[in-house]
Amino acid sequence: MIKALQFLSDKNQSFSNNYLLVGDNDFLYLFIKNQIVKKLQKKDETFVFDCADKSDSLDQLMNVLGSQDLFSSDKLIIIKNINKLNKKNSELLLNSFDSDSSDQIIFIDNNFLSYDYKSKSNTIKSSVTKEYAKVMDVVDISTPFESEMKHWIHLFANELNLKVSDTYTQKIIEIFGNNFSEIFNEMSKSSLVSSDEKDLLNALEKSGNIHKEKQLWELNYAICDRRVDAIFENGLSIMKQYGLSYVINSMFTLLEAIFITKKNNGTLIESSSRSIRGNLLKRISPATNNYSLDELEHAINIFAQTDIKLKTQKIIDETEFTNIINGAFRHE
Repeated sequence: MIKALQFLSDKNQSFSNNYLLVGDNDFLYLFIKNQIVKKLQKKDETFVFDCADKSDSLDQLMNVLGSQDLFSSDKLIIIKNINKLNKKNSELLLNSFDSDSSDQIIFIDNNFLSYDYKSKSNTIKSSVTKEYAKVMDVVDISTPFESEMKHWIHLFANELNLKVSDTYTQKIIEIFGNNFSEIFNEMSKSSLVSSDEKDLLNALEKSGNIHKEKQLWELNYAICDRRVDAIFENGLSIMKQYGLSYVINSMFTLLEAIFITKKNNGTLIESSSRSIRGNLLKRISPATNNYSLDELEHAINIFAQTDIKLKTQKIIDETEFTNIINGAFRHE
């Protein structure tokens, strides 16, 4: 199994084999697929089959795999979620796979990979997928750590004919973390605007402010709806960019408004919501149904204790933020 970065960085990569893509990142699947189409310039027909979609017939897929059309160019066949196949259908599909066919096939298992500490490498979970891995090239499309993103940004820059400095690279990582879609879209826009360093950084600054506002809205909506995973994801991203103090103050303000509104039987008090704007105001009263008074008071106490810690102790931000979410929203 080869990591996607290594696979794409290989200048001699032909992109002409059959591939098994394993890992959780949809962007990397699409990026690799687009590289195949771009490099080979002969994929006039793409057939997509999803093994998790009950409306997609396996018989239809088998017909496509076995068909020969004298008037059509070679097909690119994409088979998603092969890990969802039962053993019988998996064996049937694998036995029909012809490595010498002129068609090209991409098999995909979008499950998260396991990590083997002994070999220090990612491993495939599904027994079905493991059988496919024995007969084709396997590419790991797991979402990388932020520490790897510098290499990805240089790869994207080469793809877009964009010259980027270390300052630009560091800034875009600070804003978007390891979100491939956001980074690639931002770099694509930058490549169309200017190659001047100052212009690129100004454009990035504007995008950063918009991204920050968007993340704050998503965090606040998640708090109102009590979607704990989304609270953690958006809050952690904001914390990495602007610090723990910034994110807990934002969260505290909203929770305090929900608490006061709950105490007043769902009536929003103006003094508790002066710093809250727009559609978020309409969500505060409904949000009171997702928390008890005791839960809200407990959460506010946790945020208050964290604020004291920040002013008096040295703490590890990410660990402290995880403890906040577990204590305030999961009651762990």
